[in-house]
Amino acid sequence: MAAPSEVTALLKRGKRSVASLFKGEWTRRNGSPKAFKEFLDYLFDPRRKSIEDVDTIDWCRWIIAGGATFDEFSAAVKQYDNAVTCGLVWTKNFVAYRCRTCGISPCMSLCYECFHSGNHEGHDFNMFRSQAGGACDCGDVNVLNKSGFCSRHGPDRKNMNMSAPSDLLAIAEALMPRIILRLVHHFRDNCKPIAYRDTFSLAMNDAEQFLSFLHSLSDMGAAMRKVMGLALTNTTMYKYLTEVEALPDYSNSYFVESQRNYLNELSSLSVPKGFEDFENLPGLSQVLKHSCLLDELVFWMVKFEFPEKLVTLLLSLLPDEHYKEAFTKAFVKHYSRISLVLVKGLKRTEIGNRVVHISVQLFSNEGLACQMVQEYNLLYTLIISLTHMIENTLLESSLEDFRLNFHMVVDCTNDIMKEHIYWPIVSDFINLLAHKKVAYKFLSDRKLVVMWLDLLSYFQGMNLNHRELSQHVEFESETYYAAFSAELEIASAPMWSLISHCKTPDSKEHVLNMINVCMDALQDWFDAINCKESTKPNPYQLTFHLPLHRYLATFIETGVTYHHMTLKDLPLSDKMLKMTFTHLLQIQVCLAEIYTSMWVRNGIQIKGQAMTYIQCHFCYSMGDADLYLMQLCACKFDPDYFVRTVLERFHIENWLTFGSTPINTSFKLEPEQQTAMVDAVLQFFTTLLGVRTYLGIGDKELTRLEMATILCFGDKPYSQIMDSMPERSGITGQKELFEPTLSEIADYKAPNLEASGGLQQGTYTPKGFVWEKEFDPVHVSLRALYKKDIQTALDRYTEHIRQSGKYKSKTPPWPPFRAPGKITPAYKDLHRVLHCKTMHAFLFTVLYKVLKEPSIPDSVLYNTVHLLDLALTLPSPETCRKFKSFCGSVTDVDYQDWFCGTSIHQNVRETVKEVLIPVLVEDFSPSSLSSLEEMFQMAPSAMMNTAGPITAAHSGAVPSGLVPVPVSTHHRLVAHKSSTPKSETVPKYENRGVSTEHAQKLCVPINECIISMLMKIHSKLTGRSCSYVPLSQSKRQMSDSGIGDGPFFVCKLLDKMSRSSTDCARAIEEVYTSLNPREASGSGKKPDNVKDEERRRRARERQQKLMNKFASKQKAFMEQNPHTGSDDENDITSDTSTTELPQDTSGDSRLKEFDCVICGSTSPSTAEKTMGLVVLLQPSSVLGHRLQENDVISLPLKKDQTSYPHVSCNSVQKQQLKTMLEHFEESSCQLSVNIGWEGGVIVQTCGHFLHLDCHSSYLLSLRTQEMTGNLAVNKGEYWCPLCRQLANSVIPIPPEEDQFTLKKPLSSDPLQFIKDVADMMVSRPITPRSPNLTKIMGSVMEDLTNTTYGKFKTYTSSQTSESVLLFVCSVARTNLEMELVNRGNVLIESSAQSGKRCFLPMFHVLSMHSKILTTKPYTDLWSHMTGLCCHEQTDSLSLYHKEVPLLLKDPVSLLIQILLTLPSTMEIEHFECVLQVLYNVLYIRAIASTSCTFTLEEREAWRKKGRHSQLTTLEGMMSHVITRLQLSRVYDDIDMDKDIPAICQSVWSPQSVDMAIQEIFLPFLRVASLLKYHLFSVEFPKQMSSDCEFLHLCTYLRLQGTHPTQSDGQSTCSSRVRWTTNEPLNLTRAWCTDLANAANQEPVDFKSLLMANTTWSMPRLIELPHQYYLIFQSYSQKSCVTCGEVPNDPAICLVCGNYTCFRQNCCTQQGVSECVHHSIQCGAGTGMFLLINSTIVVVIRGPRATLWGSVYLDDHGEEDRDLKRGKPLYLSKERYRLLQQQWLTHSFDRSCQRWIWHQDRL
Repeated sequence: MAAPSEVTALLKRGKRSVASLFKGEWTRRNGSPKAFKEFLDYLFDPRRKSIEDVDTIDWCRWIIAGGATFDEFSAAVKQYDNAVTCGLVWTKNFVAYRCRTCGISPCMSLCYECFHSGNHEGHDFNMFRSQAGGACDCGDVNVLNKSGFCSRHGPDRKNMNMSAPSDLLAIAEALMPRIILRLVHHFRDNCKPIAYRDTFSLAMNDAEQFLSFLHSLSDMGAAMRKVMGLALTNTTMYKYLTEVEALPDYSNSYFVESQRNYLNELSSLSVPKGFEDFENLPGLSQVLKHSCLLDELVFWMVKFEFPEKLVTLLLSLLPDEHYKEAFTKAFVKHYSRISLVLVKGLKRTEIGNRVVHISVQLFSNEGLACQMVQEYNLLYTLIISLTHMIENTLLESSLEDFRLNFHMVVDCTNDIMKEHIYWPIVSDFINLLAHKKVAYKFLSDRKLVVMWLDLLSYFQGMNLNHRELSQHVEFESETYYAAFSAELEIASAPMWSLISHCKTPDSKEHVLNMINVCMDALQDWFDAINCKESTKPNPYQLTFHLPLHRYLATFIETGVTYHHMTLKDLPLSDKMLKMTFTHLLQIQVCLAEIYTSMWVRNGIQIKGQAMTYIQCHFCYSMGDADLYLMQLCACKFDPDYFVRTVLERFHIENWLTFGSTPINTSFKLEPEQQTAMVDAVLQFFTTLLGVRTYLGIGDKELTRLEMATILCFGDKPYSQIMDSMPERSGITGQKELFEPTLSEIADYKAPNLEASGGLQQGTYTPKGFVWEKEFDPVHVSLRALYKKDIQTALDRYTEHIRQSGKYKSKTPPWPPFRAPGKITPAYKDLHRVLHCKTMHAFLFTVLYKVLKEPSIPDSVLYNTVHLLDLALTLPSPETCRKFKSFCGSVTDVDYQDWFCGTSIHQNVRETVKEVLIPVLVEDFSPSSLSSLEEMFQMAPSAMMNTAGPITAAHSGAVPSGLVPVPVSTHHRLVAHKSSTPKSETVPKYENRGVSTEHAQKLCVPINECIISMLMKIHSKLTGRSCSYVPLSQSKRQMSDSGIGDGPFFVCKLLDKMSRSSTDCARAIEEVYTSLNPREASGSGKKPDNVKDEERRRRARERQQKLMNKFASKQKAFMEQNPHTGSDDENDITSDTSTTELPQDTSGDSRLKEFDCVICGSTSPSTAEKTMGLVVLLQPSSVLGHRLQENDVISLPLKKDQTSYPHVSCNSVQKQQLKTMLEHFEESSCQLSVNIGWEGGVIVQTCGHFLHLDCHSSYLLSLRTQEMTGNLAVNKGEYWCPLCRQLANSVIPIPPEEDQFTLKKPLSSDPLQFIKDVADMMVSRPITPRSPNLTKIMGSVMEDLTNTTYGKFKTYTSSQTSESVLLFVCSVARTNLEMELVNRGNVLIESSAQSGKRCFLPMFHVLSMHSKILTTKPYTDLWSHMTGLCCHEQTDSLSLYHKEVPLLLKDPVSLLIQILLTLPSTMEIEHFECVLQVLYNVLYIRAIASTSCTFTLEEREAWRKKGRHSQLTTLEGMMSHVITRLQLSRVYDDIDMDKDIPAICQSVWSPQSVDMAIQEIFLPFLRVASLLKYHLFSVEFPKQMSSDCEFLHLCTYLRLQGTHPTQSDGQSTCSSRVRWTTNEPLNLTRAWCTDLANAANQEPVDFKSLLMANTTWSMPRLIELPHQYYLIFQSYSQKSCVTCGEVPNDPAICLVCGNYTCFRQNCCTQQGVSECVHHSIQCGAGTGMFLLINSTIVVVIRGPRATLWGSVYLDDHGEEDRDLKRGKPLYLSKERYRLLQQQWLTHSFDRSCQRWIWHQDRL
């Protein structure tokens, strides 16, 4: 398209000029000039350039700025940003804050700046990472209290009245509609049919820059947002810009076609079904008609599936109220189409998140929400849209008889359910119902409620389970959680929102309306599944999902609790309740079956469903609601019907029958399953009567009960307690009670550090009174996910009462059941269940079974006793009925005809004489008799011999024979027979099968009442007959305690019966009299008791004999196999194998023996059978990270903060070596220092030994194993066979050679002794006698060399013997220095260091290789140090011109080199001789170094002062040294502050000089002391013998000197000097001259070498801030220095503070990721990194890595991994100290258990 001539002229002028022109014209004419319109027509013509054209966007920037730069314009507009709200919009993963104290809406959120600018100190807030995006609500009074606003936002903001000048935004107002129209044209051009929707993303990519430009305009603040809002909502402008008619010349054909495309797309966007029935209601007509640009933009947003850039743009304008209302209306108009996009979209999860991102900003505002509900019927839109979505997932229900079932149910395998596609709509529905006006609108509209419950009926019976009976289910579906989530989110969450508004008197009608609609919906569902009043459910089917039942339950509970309704006021017919009860009880039955493993063939998922049903997030909405509805049924039903129904449905008739023929043959159970189901029935009744969750318990009491239950399961951290608290979904009322309740019932236990290095978090433990007064076993059973959890709670209860001294019995106590608290009077009929004949008969039967059968679990008995106790405690709500006199004969299992009434006091006394079992004649045969009974009949003598005569009163009696009796004609005979004493002759076996044509009844004599059975059970539990004594015949008081065992509670129950009823008391006494042998007539029982005692005594004797016999055999076996079990002994006391190394055997000729932890044998180390020490070799740079005194690395927290360079040990040592290499021969330099400060090899041991042969076999076996865990077996790694610590080498223990070596006698002449040491240097043996040992030592040296990285082994280009020798000597130095660090530089006796020494065997290995690598003996050096000629060609005073001057050599390095050269048989006197010589050298060096810190005047004064003093004094030697050195350039006045750490002294007194010299001596003396300790086993003193460490070390090293210590006990450094030559003046002159000559070349370098710092602080990690948010704020969005990008997972090195990218490829070097590479550079393979986004410390050790834990904990001592809770975190000094300690001790391998191979990817 050609540009008009005017436009062409403007284009030639330049953008700034044109923009200034337009602004000037606009100002002069006060309106839009014609040229301006023509220019915009040309600029925004879609036919000319695409929307991504950068030049067009740049023109827009210049024009809108009116001649100024865009940045200048932006700054000017921002000055008038008077927005009430912040409105900052963010997307996924943005970090924001939520303050519950300030928030009105639970969805509120604040950006970082607004949060920290406001006052939230002490509030309940958390930091969170946004999942779906959001916007800052600061300033919005609808969602946030004013106290939470920052100073920049809110109605009271400072800049409220500021408004922008009209000319500032005039151009913007004219330009904005055209800019937005250009975007609309882009969408119209790229609209495609649904089949081509993958091109949507391409279209949005093209518009990326254009939308960014619009974002930059929105970011200018309220003034510009208002302009944009007006442009978007101007209906006139929209009509003018879009409604075009075709011109004759077709010049506007593009715009006509564009409008046609738009209208076609508008009509093609489909609408869900269901709206057609509501077209007459406002807002529900689905004909779309757009009236402004905003409407069309919202349409394209929906059409293009919610592109993020467009969504955030539209949201960013929401702070403008006029725009917000218009946008909300547009969004609601398109809502029905949005529901379809959620289902059909390509990226459904992202679409859902963005829909919620929008709607939560709109519907959280109560005013807007109510307006949309009122004007546009938004609730109808939501429900219809959701219903349409759910109806697409339906399938036919197969519940009960599928042939008669026409109900449709949700298919949980559908993507809509599995992927929670429905969630955005449900979320909006919940947000709307959070507003009371909206909730009332919903509840008052019966049509809406019916529609909602009809929708929920689709979830009734979903995810139906069919019990597998034959084989295991082929495929275990994991969709069950989709069903639970759907019910919780779609049904429960809205339900609780509604109920939260129904607690005021004005909501009573709404509650009644909901109850009525629920009843109708349930009736419809029952009709659909063909469920009748008499219907029994399919016992092999189970569904946990009955949302209509739960709605009915919760609204009834609300009506009763808050509106004082009674059950009679409610429309609850028995017929409806019986049908309702059917499926609720089925869930309880199937739960018991699942936990009894009867559903095991359905797979693990069925147990997952059972656990989810009672899980804390679901239990209030599902399990507790079901229980409440069953409690209502119990209140309304006839109690006999209720109990009988429960017993039948739990399938325990066969267990309850007194006969041997099963009553129910259709449902078979194994004996153990029957017992478990009986236990489940009893537990069901105790739960039904004991749980008050919905029976009137207050919120405070309920919170206390729930929290106590959680704590009874185990001590738990704060967050776990909070997460485990049951919740009403979406309701946060209980959170307010959480803190005070927790402080009342629990004590806080601070996090401890385990001895093994493990980390514990802060936990809460219940206070003592909780166990004694509030521990509720019924509630514990209700909330237990696993059966073992119940036992755990009981074990903790037992532990407490034993420790508190309130329970001393050895038998386990019974659960302390408690009487239920008060309930609302409306539920008083619930207790009728306890006062009915069926319940009493059932409990009678259970007690009889417990008494007669041996294998009944204790839980059956204590639940039964508890129910009886409840029956005595809770009175019947109605008068107990008595129907007739009780004859004593009862029909089997026909419990409603047992007893004569419902009084518990009467029925416990009634004696059941016999049970009649109806049978048919043809079914009655001898085979129907039990085998046990036949045994008694056939062989009565056998029973007599073992258990004595069987009598009716005997507690161990079994039922006698079953007697057949005709039903009618023999009734009297039956009564007569049942009263016959049991001792009479029982009819023989062949006479029992009487043939008759009538039905018969088998008669089982019982002759027991509940009281008699309880007394016998008491005797059975105690093991003593007649152990219970009635209250009237004993002196005891009735106990009020709830702590005791079985006999205690049975006794307590009988006592309560006695106290509550005189008839019961009389019956108890009668039973006691009949059972008491002292009052029984005759002496029949006394001999029996004597026989019983005699039999027990003989049994005990036999048992003791067997035990003694077994013990003697075991002892004999152990004597024959002395080594058997050695591993077990080692497991118990691992230190027994940690035999101390052979150090000093001069007083004992026996060889030291060692225990091999593989073969178990004990032997000395010999050449043939060499023992080895298990060791772990690892590289370390810990020593190199030592800093100067009082120096510490702090983590920079500000952008402009830079850390100053720190002087580290490693940097100084490397600089020294570099300086030496510049001035001296390479070989001499390498023998003058040590390396290993970084990458040095550390040798550690667990202290265990093994044969080298065994070690080789062990490694070979590991190599053949497929599963070796985290072992690099190919690199020699293995687990210590005993302690399982990681090891990678074994150091041989050399055979003791002292007994084979001829030793030269020690000379008393000092000069001769010096020569003897020189001879030892020359004539020392190079290798051990054993070639095998030499080879093994070579292998160890190879391991040492391969342990570290190549860059740390040598610092020179050439590989010479001296460079290898330097590495060998440095290994010894590194381990000595590291031990000093771990000892804290304190050398006193320590038990922690004993037993695990590995230095001596390592020293032997190093010594052998040192001798091999030494090209010439050290005799020349020795002569130069001693001043004596020790060799024929040596001049003791000759200067070492080719080598490093002696005074510049490291004395510690010289000491190690000389000792490694000497033979292993050297004596301690040789060591002391070498030490004394080096002390003398260091003394002169220290004097020279100290003199360099003097000023010229001070040096001259010291020189003159000591001129006449003896050389044995400090003054004399100082004068001598200064005199020698001042002839050179050593004392040249050069500024050396940057290079030399000078000692600053105001006045140098002799004492201060001596102290300075002593400080120089200390590092040398410490290392020398450690050498003496390891080489000669001379223990350190238990404590420091003097406050002066110098004196302490000199005393230990026996540095005596030539003259005694000063009289005041103080030691001077000069007093420890002992010269070996008669001419020390000549000797020291030679040393000083050598130094002076070298210093003349480069005085600065040599002075730095002479004065090099040898004192370092202890290594430590960087200093971290106390509050974690400071780190997160500074580093979460910081760019990486290497790649320049913001890392997804940033990390900080805790050793040096370096900022790195974790687990990213951007900074990879040679295939190694940045953190791994840095761990090598910084820590020789060991690195600790703090992950910013998760607070976790990751430890990298070589090729492995592990999650160590977090060093930041919250107020409750908990970690917050991945910042999921977002609570404030604070530095745990204990944990950080532990991390540092493990770093210093190199103990990560043994402290951390879970390692992974990082494969260089971290």
